[in-house]
Amino acid sequence: MDIRGAVDAAVLTNIIAAKAAEVCANKVNWQSYLQGQMISAEDCEFIQRFEMKRNPDEKQEMLQTEGSQCAKTFINLMTHVSKERTVQYILTMVDDTLQVCGPLFNAFGDFIILCTAQ
Repeated sequence: MDIRGAVDAAVLTNIIAAKAAEVCANKVNWQSYLQGQMISAEDCEFIQRFEMKRNPDEKQEMLQTEGSQCAKTFINLMTHVSKERTVQYILTMVDDTLQVCGPLFNAFGDFIILCTAQ
């Protein structure tokens, strides 16, 4: 990659990071989705607890004990919520989770296998 390509890649990375920060700054009112019966109480409770984990180590600890619930909740939210800003928020959370815990986090694959086996 030449210098121009490296600069272009760095600019693109900064734009994506800025967009992700903007998306994360707009917290979702999960309680309203629960009241509207768009998400389950289980998913609402989990996602609210997960959002409170600011430190990557805390998230990693939670994923080790509740990884399958995390995968289930993320997939449920992505399939039951259609508001663009909320979907962006969910996808950003998934991306952050995979960046922090990716190698340790097999729960998505395990959950998909479990769902297709039933």
